Amino acid sequence: MNIISTVCWCNIWDKDTIVNVGPDVLCQRNGNAMKFVHMQTKAVTFFKAETVSTGLSISCFAGHNRFPLFAFAEVVLRPNIYIYRYPDMAKFSSIPPHMMSYTDIRFSELDLLIAVSGYPDYCLCVFNYRTGTLVLEQFTNVPTVERGIVISFTSLPSIIQLNKQDMTIICYEICTVEKESFLYKVAEVELGKKFLKSCNRCLSFGEDNTLYATNDFGHLLSVDVACFALKPQWQHTPESDSVTEMEKIPRSHGLTYHKSGFLIWNSTTAYYVKKKAGVFKLEWEFEGRLNEVVRFLSNNNGEIYAERRPGHIDQVVVDRNGAVSLEPVVPTGKPVITFRVVQGLKDECVCVLHDEGVAMMDLAKGNTLCEVSVPGATAMCNHRSLALVVVGTLDASIVLIHFERASLPHVLCDLKMETAAVVGLEFNDSWVVFQDQMKVLHVVQVDNRPHKLTHYFEMNPPELSQVFIHTFLLADGPRLMVFINRDHSMKRPGFATELWLYNWGKDKRLHRREYILPKQYGFFCVQPPVGRWALIEIVATEYNNLNFDQFALNEKDELQWIASTKSGHFSYILGAGMTKHLVTWSLGGILVHFKQHKRAKKPFMICRFLNLGMQTEYILRVKECFNSKYLIILLANKSMRVMRLPSLADFVRENVALPLPTEEGIPCFVEQIIHKVDMFVPLSQRQEVKEEYTRADLAKREKLFNSIKDFAAKVTALIDYDISKTGKTQGIFKKFCFHYRWLDALTEEAHKLCALERESLERAIADQSRIRDWILRLVTRDAVSINYRVRSIFADANFESFSVRRKIEMSEFDKYRFYDLEDHLRLSLGSFEEEEPPAPAAGGHGPPAAIEDGEVGEEETVEVAQGLRELKPFVVEGPSIYEHIMAPVFQLQDKNLVTSNQLFNYNCKIRFYLNDPLKQEFNKLFHEAQQLKQDTIDSVMNTNVVLNKIYDNMNIMLRLLNMDQFKPPELTVPSLEKDEVIKQIMEVDDSEVKAINRRKPKTIDTGGKKGRLLLWSKEFWARALIVMMDGVLEKLWEEEIKKDIPEPEFMQKKQPHEFNLEEQKIFRAYEEAVHLLELDRRKYLRILHENEEKTLALKAAQILKLNQRVAELMILKLKYDFALKQGQLRMLTLEKINFGRVQMRKRYTMFRKDIDKLNDYMTRYSNLLDFYDKAFLDVKTRLEAQQTRDRAVERQFRSQFLPLVPHATHEMTKLFKKRPKLPGKVFNSVLICMEASNKLSGKPSHRTPFPLPDDVLEFLNYLAEFDQPKQCPPNVDPKSWDAFVKLRRQKTESELRLKGIGYQLLDSQALLGVLNKDLTALKESKILTQRNSEESIQTYLEKMRNMTIQLTLTMGQVEVSVMGQFTKLSNTVLMHVDDINDVNRQIQEAGNKKIKAMQRVAVFRRQVIFKEWEHKLYKANIAYLKYMLDAIEKCKVSMEFLNILRNWEKVKTERQKYIAGAIERVIEQKIAVFKKNIDRVNIKIDAVKAQTLEIKRSNHAIDFKIERIKVDVTFQNTLRDTMMEDKRDREQRERMSQIKTHRQLMENVRRNYAHVLELQTILELLRLRTYPTLGPPLPQCHPPVPEHILSSVP
Repeated sequence: MNIISTVCWCNIWDKDTIVNVGPDVLCQRNGNAMKFVHMQTKAVTFFKAETVSTGLSISCFAGHNRFPLFAFAEVVLRPNIYIYRYPDMAKFSSIPPHMMSYTDIRFSELDLLIAVSGYPDYCLCVFNYRTGTLVLEQFTNVPTVERGIVISFTSLPSIIQLNKQDMTIICYEICTVEKESFLYKVAEVELGKKFLKSCNRCLSFGEDNTLYATNDFGHLLSVDVACFALKPQWQHTPESDSVTEMEKIPRSHGLTYHKSGFLIWNSTTAYYVKKKAGVFKLEWEFEGRLNEVVRFLSNNNGEIYAERRPGHIDQVVVDRNGAVSLEPVVPTGKPVITFRVVQGLKDECVCVLHDEGVAMMDLAKGNTLCEVSVPGATAMCNHRSLALVVVGTLDASIVLIHFERASLPHVLCDLKMETAAVVGLEFNDSWVVFQDQMKVLHVVQVDNRPHKLTHYFEMNPPELSQVFIHTFLLADGPRLMVFINRDHSMKRPGFATELWLYNWGKDKRLHRREYILPKQYGFFCVQPPVGRWALIEIVATEYNNLNFDQFALNEKDELQWIASTKSGHFSYILGAGMTKHLVTWSLGGILVHFKQHKRAKKPFMICRFLNLGMQTEYILRVKECFNSKYLIILLANKSMRVMRLPSLADFVRENVALPLPTEEGIPCFVEQIIHKVDMFVPLSQRQEVKEEYTRADLAKREKLFNSIKDFAAKVTALIDYDISKTGKTQGIFKKFCFHYRWLDALTEEAHKLCALERESLERAIADQSRIRDWILRLVTRDAVSINYRVRSIFADANFESFSVRRKIEMSEFDKYRFYDLEDHLRLSLGSFEEEEPPAPAAGGHGPPAAIEDGEVGEEETVEVAQGLRELKPFVVEGPSIYEHIMAPVFQLQDKNLVTSNQLFNYNCKIRFYLNDPLKQEFNKLFHEAQQLKQDTIDSVMNTNVVLNKIYDNMNIMLRLLNMDQFKPPELTVPSLEKDEVIKQIMEVDDSEVKAINRRKPKTIDTGGKKGRLLLWSKEFWARALIVMMDGVLEKLWEEEIKKDIPEPEFMQKKQPHEFNLEEQKIFRAYEEAVHLLELDRRKYLRILHENEEKTLALKAAQILKLNQRVAELMILKLKYDFALKQGQLRMLTLEKINFGRVQMRKRYTMFRKDIDKLNDYMTRYSNLLDFYDKAFLDVKTRLEAQQTRDRAVERQFRSQFLPLVPHATHEMTKLFKKRPKLPGKVFNSVLICMEASNKLSGKPSHRTPFPLPDDVLEFLNYLAEFDQPKQCPPNVDPKSWDAFVKLRRQKTESELRLKGIGYQLLDSQALLGVLNKDLTALKESKILTQRNSEESIQTYLEKMRNMTIQLTLTMGQVEVSVMGQFTKLSNTVLMHVDDINDVNRQIQEAGNKKIKAMQRVAVFRRQVIFKEWEHKLYKANIAYLKYMLDAIEKCKVSMEFLNILRNWEKVKTERQKYIAGAIERVIEQKIAVFKKNIDRVNIKIDAVKAQTLEIKRSNHAIDFKIERIKVDVTFQNTLRDTMMEDKRDREQRERMSQIKTHRQLMENVRRNYAHVLELQTILELLRLRTYPTLGPPLPQCHPPVPEHILSSVP
């Protein structure tokens, strides 16, 4: 099977595949194809492995850094490894199969090849690729990915393997003993989490054979001390002090070795650091967009290149000024979406589509002939015979492009449509069918003269939207073949089971014919046309099968099944394409099926492989074109390969013809099941269509209207008759519609709908209630986050309850055993006198230290001072838990501490026995205060009601006494704050259910039933009470005095002097009654005033009682808080002590592990050092032996050869020492020296000759030229010359071997030095670790012996913080508290006296300053009065003004005469001016009227807009989230209250700052006189003085 094809070009290359092939060549991969670029000449060479001789595809690949060699492993199981030589691409050597597969291969600097096998052993194999032999094999069982091993630069390289799962690196050394080699595992280093993102390219060896690494933050680290630790070497320090956020975020970094330094790079920056004077320093920095850079690569020429997606190669250039830039040196193409071979062009080219447009590419070289920009291009299709291309875009545009030549395109026209993005296109003659992103098909008409695209119509029948459209093809006619599947939920690629054939014409009828395909097909293609399509040939590949079928569609729209063929594929056919021949592809390869062949009568029966698929590649499109000259392959990753095919005449295969359902010779037609015709209206004519009705339609409409009118008249007559007979105007329609079945059915459906709606509403209410309850439970589940408060009324005092769990979680108590539980229960029932004395134990407050005993011990007692009552810490005897906690015996320091293992249990007992009951004890008082406040609020509200009634009665009395009434004052109404109650989160009531009562109202019996109900109604008893006692049960005095005494009738008819005797008596009685009533009213008014005072006093007393209780509980809460905080402080001290001990134990354990690991490493290094000592002695012995042989050759020359030519001794000695003049660093390695010496020896070798550098070959050529007979001196015979040449070659060979062994000796010495240095470093590290371990043991012992003392003041403040440094109390002395209180009392008395003296001095000083200020004020006033007196005295009056003053009457008369004649002129002028002003004002009035009309019109328009806006606002209000707005308003109010409080506090500070500063000054003077031994406070203790206060104080 010879399927050799030549790679012409590829558009893009695989990511992270760039490697060095020698110092001058870079290589990239695209699947099975490789591109080699010579960076000096830019020559490009391709290589493809696809046969047994060249290699069955490429799995892993490697290039040699020094020599032009590259190697790859095959894809198959048990692969070969082939080594090829550049540039002739000749096979250098091959390594036979040894493993099942390889995951990575690497070249060493010389002749070794390191390979890592695959699952399950991941074996490390070292081969000598010159001989093809296996040097060693080591099973690692470490999963290794590609580029997972790192090789050093030495002759016997160190091998580093990365274990990505465990984030460790494993270091191996190659050891050789008597021709047997093995890998010695030197160390294993943990990288840690800081290397997670950079682990793929974070390792590299340096020039000093040291392994370096970089982490996710770009830090350079070296694996130091025999791979025992990561030692920081360099990290980037920004110029500014502020570190950017990007430098704090971990991200992927890479490390590349380059010219004795390292390049560290990430997505934005690259740093090149170099070691100078033992320290790495930054040489240059490059900042730019490096997110497309995949890898940096350095070669031996000192050049560094960058690989950018999708395959560009850039060179890093540093100019003289130190500026760094990336210069493109090898550009690549763009990712290809699809391609088409355009007809009608003479050039061998292909049209490709990418994201930015269309490009015409040369098939032979890959050059871009022309480009057309089409942004957002998604699909493309070409014309069947013309050089036309139509392109679809993301923004639903279609562009028509014509290529006059391959290099000359023209955009003919484009069409923008209001559809979704174009995803598929078909183009045939004058029609374009495209599919948008919504899976809808559209038809576009193409006009050529002039060029125009018209959106003809949209194919959106309901049948097409309910099926899965697999493929659509456009043929002549126009006929659109749509292959579908009835399963609408099918996903791509899927398969098709039916063909729907659409065609349309000028009659605006859309014909659809449906055919059921005989099988399931996964791909369809049609034969390219020749002339008019009289017969359309269709090829369909079976789904998940090796077969393909041929169909023909004739002009009668008959579908004929022509043939069924079984192909020669190795796997299922995935796709097909047709040009002259049929091309099918699968995972196993690409086959071409010849349409005509001399070995077969039927078409497509002879096939040939064009490509074999050894590895999985997802192919989208394949095309063989230009008479099978080129093969174009487009992959799913937008990679396109163009290959030149060989002759296809040989290596052919035969397909198998499968039988059809009918007999041979009888055509097999696919049955047409449906033919449906639909009308469509072109989009260009839809706006112009008008509805036209015939006369028959109009007559039918008129007849229908008349029948409706007749029916309405009949129904109206029936309703009027019913109203006239019954007198009812409601419920009359039911009798007309009661017996209609359709109404019954409609009513039943309405009832069902109502039931469903009601059920839905009930479910919604249940859901809302469930959500409300769930949120309420979620919020109130743990009371830790919810606290209730009780606030005083009309005051700022408040206190909150303790947060306690609603349900005690016993799971945490079940974690550990609850010690001393029986003892606690027993002691809680009895007294301490009845108990036996407990046994001593280790812990004072906690459980016994012996946890492992397994028995419940007794509670331990506390050693207390004499005179204090002995108490158990967890057994409360008295009624109050607070008094038990604050007992004097528990305020003393306990010398026994709880161990770390007992700490959790001890903390649980404290919380369970003391803290939680203490909180519950206070919460009882809290709830009592809550109830008291609620009762107080109710009492105050009742008092307010009484006061309002008193104020009403007072106003009534004032009105009756004809006195001025008053406005009742606003009474204060107390209420609960938001933090005093918890409100329901969500409330659901019946208002949310929109229920409509559709029941018929029942007839009410207005007779006896109404009478019976009347006896039990409230109105009956109320009326009876009004009739009997005027509506009251008891007549009250205060109600009676509000009634006026009725005035006798005769008082209104007669004058007082007309009263008779009887009437006078009645009048006197009336006046007496009125007088008494007025006295009673005044008395009642006084009583009301007294009641008001008493009621207000009662209200104030009630509020004061509550506020006093709140204040008492505030103080009690502080005490309880202090008790809890004191216990927590002690617990924190215990936890800190135990935590420190645990940390010290962990630290000691860590040091112990490090010491053990160091001992292990030292043992390994000692063994390795012994091995290399022996190897060094072996090399030294070989050197001495070679020196002996060299001296023997020279001795032979002098003793045996020179006597034969005595006449030419000097000349021959000179020729014997003569060597070609070449640079000194030509023989710079052991391998080159040995290979050159083997070349000189002339002995036959079975090994493959190693490719030597050109300088070495030139050296050998010079030696061969020196050995020519023409170089022989004339006086030396040829026989002697041959003997001389042989001796000189032996001498040169010996010198080269000596140089090579010398290199080996130097390498051995260097390696021994490195090993000794590492071993010494290990020993020093061990000594340091042992010292740290001893220090940690001493520190642990000190922590175990020492004890922390907690000092507490009587005011409840902790004097020494437990978080402080206890070493500061090493020299302290404890004093009795009474002595300290006496001293403080004496100091306080002296200080008070001193403060009073200073205050008197300050008052006297203020008086003196005030008097001085008054004195200065008087002096300033005197000076000002003197100045004003001088100014008045200096004033002078002229003689003219004095004459006017003397003759004032005369002057006044003359002025009046002058004014009398001028008044008339002034009046006329004013009248004229007023007329002009009136005319101007009239003009302005007209303009204002016009503007008013215009404004009215605009107001009408604005009113209309306002109405629209109101509608929109109403709609938006329905969508508002009121809860969110309330939350936002609440947060704003809280924020404003905080700002207001802060402002008030600041104003208070500014207002009192001067006074505080004065008091501070007095206090400072007092302190200096009272406490002379104390130093002044530190300057940082003084608060800063604001500027405005400094400026205001004199």
